[in-house]
Amino acid sequence: MSINTKMHISKIVSKLFFSLLIIALFFHSKLNFSQIPPLATTSEFAVFTSVGAINNSGTTHIEGDVGTNAGAFTGFPPGIIVGSTHIIDFASSQAAIDVDALYNYFSGVFCDTLIGSTLGESQVLIPNVYCISSASILNGDLILDAKGDPNAVFIFKIDGAFSSAILSKIILINLASSTNVYWQINGLCSLGDSSVFKGTTVANGAINALEASSVEGRLLSKAGAISLNNNKITLPTISYSLPIELLSFKTQCVNKETILKWNTISEINNAYFLIERSIDAIEWNVVGKINGSGSSTVGKEYVFKDKEIYRHIFYYRLKQVDFNESFKYSPIINSKNCIDNSQQLDIFPNPSTGMVNVLFSGEKEQIKNISIYNSLGEKIYNSGFFQSEINLSGKREGIYYIHYNLNSEIFTKKLAIKYLE
Repeated sequence: MSINTKMHISKIVSKLFFSLLIIALFFHSKLNFSQIPPLATTSEFAVFTSVGAINNSGTTHIEGDVGTNAGAFTGFPPGIIVGSTHIIDFASSQAAIDVDALYNYFSGVFCDTLIGSTLGESQVLIPNVYCISSASILNGDLILDAKGDPNAVFIFKIDGAFSSAILSKIILINLASSTNVYWQINGLCSLGDSSVFKGTTVANGAINALEASSVEGRLLSKAGAISLNNNKITLPTISYSLPIELLSFKTQCVNKETILKWNTISEINNAYFLIERSIDAIEWNVVGKINGSGSSTVGKEYVFKDKEIYRHIFYYRLKQVDFNESFKYSPIINSKNCIDNSQQLDIFPNPSTGMVNVLFSGEKEQIKNISIYNSLGEKIYNSGFFQSEINLSGKREGIYYIHYNLNSEIFTKKLAIKYLE
């Protein structure tokens, strides 16, 4: 065999090797996404920073371990920790290594979908790896829909700071669970007042949990202080499927009533269903009870009418109870507005150059408060009563959110400010 022939074969083998290597790396990243990320010792920590202080104000309640590997630790008590505390010890040293490894793991996971920097506003996302190439904000509700798969994984990779606005929420439906939601944040993470956050956060920066914000997950930082303020933080929980085969569960509006319908394929030891309703998918109230069919292999249909008239979107779930009093919950679904109070208020012009007119078709005394927030969740205006004109002249161009309190319920309108060129 000639030298040229040998060199030609060598080039072919080399190209083939690198092609196979690229394919292997591609499938390796996808395989990683389908697996639970390597939490290691961080799985036991609800709050941890590798480098930074942990400071608490008020009666923060944490269920899970808390620790720092380099920094002060203050505010406990009055804060309460149901778990272990690790301040610059062997456990914190290992956790610091594992937090760094976890952050690097997410850096190696390929993006499936590039999305915009603003999350929420009743946005619904399915299991995926989502990437945001800049700082990001959560406004309103972000709904994560597992499509009935309890093992579905959601990964958010944010190349910048992250903040959630006041009262914003992450809502899990159709067997989505906080144990399978992950956030990699390359910068500061700030959770707004009374916001509800779910999933494990790994931040390359400080973490601020503002007044009364709650977390079902973990707050982990590889480089930054963690500040807490009257928060509730619990380790993530797993959603379980019903001990019945639930074919469908949905709501509809009929004659200003909310009708809930669900179908089962089969049932085992099914005593009854409790219908639970919530305004925020956190606090639940029982609004009805429907007897089950015991044990059955025949499909069954159930109907429940929520006859009270509501002026808000509500969330519903089923609590299925066995004859031995054990129980499981269904996925959470949300209702439509059977009566939409938000349509009673209008703002114009929109976009506006600063002077905003407010028109309300109902009784103006019903409005107890009007507040306006910018896209960072900062309150820039507040009034304890209805105002037909609001002057926002001089405010920066951008999106603003008008919150008005009507009959003890909060409704939101979006306003754009844009000046003429």
